Amino acid sequence: MSECDFCCLPGARWLYIPQDRATVALMSDNGVVTPLPNDGRWRACDLCSDLVDTDDMERLVSRSLITLRILGAPVPDGGLELEHMAMVVMANFATVLAGRPTKSPF
Repeated sequence: MSECDFCCLPGARWLYIPQDRATVALMSDNGVVTPLPNDGRWRACDLCSDLVDTDDMERLVSRSLITLRILGAPVPDGGLELEHMAMVVMANFATVLAGRPTKSPF
């Protein structure tokens, strides 16, 4: 069973392919740019698919961070570190939400 690329839980049933693929990169404080790996194809479970379909970025990012924490990832409890992490996740997710992605069963 494949993992959802949004929440990292098993059960991906949908595949999204963006019409206009965006590239997202991070820049460090010393100016080093690092592209985020992304082949442009995003797998989604039913819950995340509903959030993608309704363009609910806030709940999609929140779901992602909550499940990452449950799975043991080092997600900050709050403050600027959590805000920064949420912005990185949101920027990465925006690559699939830009335009109208094609959705098909996975």
